[in-house]
Amino acid sequence: MKLRNMAICLCLLLCGCQPSDTTPQKMAEPNQTVKCTFVGDLLYEQPYYDWIEKDSQDKGYYDLVRSYFQKDDLSIANLETPIGGDELKISGIGYSFNASQEIGEQVASLDLEVVSTANNHANDRGNKGINNTLDFLKKKDILTVGTYYNQEERQQGKYKIINGIKFGFVSYTYATNQIVSKESREKVGLFNNPKDRQFTQEYKNILKNEITETRKNCDILIAMMHWGTEFTYQVDSQQKEVSQYLSDLGVDIIIGNHSHCAQPMEWINNGKTLCMYSLGNFVSADPIVDRASHEFINAYNVSLMVSLDIQKDNQKFTIKNIQYIPIINYYDQSLHNFQLIPLEQYSDQLEKTHYHYKNGLTKDWIEKTYQELIPNPLVNQILN
Repeated sequence: MKLRNMAICLCLLLCGCQPSDTTPQKMAEPNQTVKCTFVGDLLYEQPYYDWIEKDSQDKGYYDLVRSYFQKDDLSIANLETPIGGDELKISGIGYSFNASQEIGEQVASLDLEVVSTANNHANDRGNKGINNTLDFLKKKDILTVGTYYNQEERQQGKYKIINGIKFGFVSYTYATNQIVSKESREKVGLFNNPKDRQFTQEYKNILKNEITETRKNCDILIAMMHWGTEFTYQVDSQQKEVSQYLSDLGVDIIIGNHSHCAQPMEWINNGKTLCMYSLGNFVSADPIVDRASHEFINAYNVSLMVSLDIQKDNQKFTIKNIQYIPIINYYDQSLHNFQLIPLEQYSDQLEKTHYHYKNGLTKDWIEKTYQELIPNPLVNQILN
């Protein structure tokens, strides 16, 4: 009997098979993790154009931050400048913006997976600017959320499967500087009535329909929101109202922008939703900011980069390892040598040669400001 069993085992080994226990065993589901990086507004302004000159070549601006995007699985930013190209007149002034395709190449070089295009500058070059931006980013395989070719595309929803986890995305803005015509209303995600910028029942219904449909078709739902009051750390009443509404509809993560400075980050709705009210300007180049005090001229040049992990384990999803890094938008006293610099790499020499060092933009000020905005580490949270 032993010889017969040995012969069977030898036969199994020779044919590449392994003897197995016939007792049924339930296979444990492997952990699946998506590493995420979120940054704020990409706002290309005239001093940056003047420095890179007509060829619009990257002169090392992103060198110290690029690795963060390359090492993660999901990177998200808000593109606040249409990539309309030369045909629509390049501009980084006058609150009416448009970038060249060369600038678009710089954006694409960051290895972003998703960009929000719903913001107050989305319609600066009208339907043509929206379509040119979508065309360019589509060629670069970057998912766009917030502006659309037409209603049919908008209704399809925006999704991405990463490491076995399906993400859904929605994006909305409080308004556009150039009001979107009623006939083209489907091209921009708005959460307010364009006339009075109020969160009316009509727009609540639009959000409810779109978000509910997206929620049914994904594991993790992320909303990118352009909202709030410029040049303040304070969260306004509309941000609170809309964030609660989004959370009640099942949004897991809210990434906010528009204030031109960082704002608080917290769990809302009894831990149901992680809300980053504003990540500030990741890319910007306005040395004057004539609408702001010294405090917010400085804040204009420091953004918040957030990293976190989303883990799936036995059909449960957890947001964990939430961290943030202040990113300094550096340029020297001649408005040259632009560079994005993580705080831990911001040397004494860089600090003292920044254009705004004389205005109090110091490492000590940055650390104190962010400790007040986000005083405690955010805990891991299992999502409902």
